[in-house]
Amino acid sequence: MRLTGGELLARCLAREGVKYVFGLMSPEVDPLLAALEENGMQFVPVRHEAAAAYMAEGIYKTTGQVAATVTNPGPGTANLLPGALTARHEGVPFIAITAQHQLNTVFPCTPRTFQGQDQLDLFRPVVKWGAPILAWDRIPEITRMAFREMWAGRPGPVQLEITTSVMYAEGDEAAVPLLDPGCYRGGTPQAGRRQIAQVAEMLRTARRPLVLTGSGVDRADAGALVEKLAALLGCGVITTLAGRSSFPHDHPQHLYGYGAGADLARQEADVLLAFGTRLGNIDTPFTKYWGDGASQHLIQIDLDPRNLGAARPLSFGIVSDIGIAIEDLLIELGTLEPRENGPEDLERYRKAELDWRREEFMDTSNYEGAALHPAHVMQQVGSAFGGEAIYVTDGGFTSLWAHFMLPSTRARSYLNILEMGMLGTGIPSAVGAKLANPDRDVICVTGDGAAGFHFMELQTAVREGAKTITVIFSEGSWSMEVPNEEARYGKTFGTEMGPIRWDQVAIGLGCTGFFVQNSIEFGAALANAKDSNCPVVICVRTDRSANLSIPPKIALRFHEGYQGLSM
Repeated sequence: MRLTGGELLARCLAREGVKYVFGLMSPEVDPLLAALEENGMQFVPVRHEAAAAYMAEGIYKTTGQVAATVTNPGPGTANLLPGALTARHEGVPFIAITAQHQLNTVFPCTPRTFQGQDQLDLFRPVVKWGAPILAWDRIPEITRMAFREMWAGRPGPVQLEITTSVMYAEGDEAAVPLLDPGCYRGGTPQAGRRQIAQVAEMLRTARRPLVLTGSGVDRADAGALVEKLAALLGCGVITTLAGRSSFPHDHPQHLYGYGAGADLARQEADVLLAFGTRLGNIDTPFTKYWGDGASQHLIQIDLDPRNLGAARPLSFGIVSDIGIAIEDLLIELGTLEPRENGPEDLERYRKAELDWRREEFMDTSNYEGAALHPAHVMQQVGSAFGGEAIYVTDGGFTSLWAHFMLPSTRARSYLNILEMGMLGTGIPSAVGAKLANPDRDVICVTGDGAAGFHFMELQTAVREGAKTITVIFSEGSWSMEVPNEEARYGKTFGTEMGPIRWDQVAIGLGCTGFFVQNSIEFGAALANAKDSNCPVVICVRTDRSANLSIPPKIALRFHEGYQGLSM
């Protein structure tokens, strides 16, 4: 049987478990699109190519599955760049199939080539690997190379450039074998026995161990193993901002990272065990939040060797799959005698955190501002959907309020922008998450600045039957930028965007829309959202002054890391 290049590429993608292809159609990719359905894949057209990458992100972060994007030559491919950049920073794998013109006009493109662009050079800084496919019979081989690079170490995006000549070329399917992934790539890195034994010995003799978990734990599906290890060690667990769902926030051993209890635990710990985290700036950037480096030992385990020792001096660094490393540690440790001071330490840390929370977080239930308090909005969302939902958060202060106030979730169920910080990912990521998890509630909570980036993707959600619920904090301002400008200059520059009725725009796209100005209206809208059979947008008039009232000690900590100030 003879196959076009597009048909052959579709078969290769199916072998890798790809179920969704996001992007836009064009003559250069039509042979691929025509072959998707028969190979068990769904093509999801988007309104902007960057959103294609964010939808792939929503699928991977919630399920571990990889998706593909497809873009047409020149501007279509260029539009994908922000999504690829975000994926690279956040360790999100997807395969970017970038279409290219006929072979006789590219590599290099001449000035007369319409929409001509050296796309490989354009993408080189933001993908893990990229290559052109210049011959029909090399499609399987180079696709395998791309997926091998995608999954090597910390996952990330890769690029396949395929010309029109190759996409439409035909060949005999018997001439090129198709291999299953296990036939050409190995597993993830694993720690050696000696390394595990050394770490176990340090933990056996630790007086006050402390576990820190990042998004790598969530991506490795290792949260349950962290719980077992923490129970064995009898110690506190701090999650990073990006790794919020890597350990349950309502667990008795969890310590909130910006809180007084976590500060006390970090300062007193003699052995710190960090899993899947870079220990980045916005978590614990400065020495004053740690103990004495001369007597405090940091053990860091991560897939990416570049993350080891990036923030704090290492005592021991291991490049390994997180889950495998913890399983081996549990076996090596066997059983441990309870630490004499363990329960007492945890009780002190928890008390310090509770006292800090009472001081920092106001009771907003009877708030009487001009509009709704963002903390109360988050609490109502959490009460309505609970810990079984998938939450996707976007925006500046909105993401912070969500992090403080939304309920503890299941693993792989909390997506935020606190790694790369790219605004606008929320709505399309929620669409991807819903496509891959049709039986779960998917709620996107976003600010109106972030919502404006890819709001049109809600029309994609309508068309594809992805019933997301989007709650927009609508106050008509880039609020996170206000405090610095007012403090330094006494005025603001461009922060006013004007009020927007997102509910009315949503209705025009085929969604159900609600506009709410008080808690009673909001509660009713949330109840109705559950019963809707199409995507829902709730435009919430939030109080701008309340939005700016992030608890002061939290605001200071975030500001320190965000601004890169030396303390």
